[in-house]
Amino acid sequence: MSNKKPKLRVVGSNKKHTGTKKKGASPVLPNGLTEKQETFCMSVFSGMSFSDAYRLAYDASNMSAACIHTEACLLVQNHKVSQRLEVLNADRVKQQRMLSLSRSDFVLKQLTDEATNQDNSDGARVRALELLGKSVALFTDKVETEDKTERDPDAIKAELEARLNRLLG
Repeated sequence: MSNKKPKLRVVGSNKKHTGTKKKGASPVLPNGLTEKQETFCMSVFSGMSFSDAYRLAYDASNMSAACIHTEACLLVQNHKVSQRLEVLNADRVKQQRMLSLSRSDFVLKQLTDEATNQDNSDGARVRALELLGKSVALFTDKVETEDKTERDPDAIKAELEARLNRLLG
C-alpha cells in the first residue's frame, strides 16, 4: 500500500462569478431575518404553535410531524429569531400597558366630570368623589388581627360561650 495521495483538481465552468445570490437563498430583511424567518416569527407572535408557524413559513409538505417540530424548535433557538420574538413580545407588553393607562385616565376623567357637574344629584356627585378617593387609596381600611394560634379548642369554646352569654344576656 502506498501513502501517495491522489491529485485532485476543481472542475467547474469558465463563467465568472457575477455576485448574484444562489437560487435558494432568501433576501435578508432590515432586521437581519429572512422573509421565511419573519413569517415564522409573526405567526408565532399571532398565537400559532411553533410547528404550525413552521408549516406556514416553510415548505414542510414532505416532512414528518416530528421533523417539523424539531426544525421549528431549532429555528426558535436561532439567535436572530429568538431576539425578534423577544422584541415583538416586549412591544406587545408596552402596548398593553399604554392601553391600560389610557383606560385608567379615561375613567378618572369621567369620574372627575361627574363629581364637578352641578347638574348631577348630590348622591351621584358624592359617589363619584368616593370612587376618586378610592382610586388614590384615600379610604383604605386598616384591619388589625391578633394571632391567637396558641389556644386549644377548649379555650376557644369557652371564650365563644362567654361572648354569647354577654350578648344574649
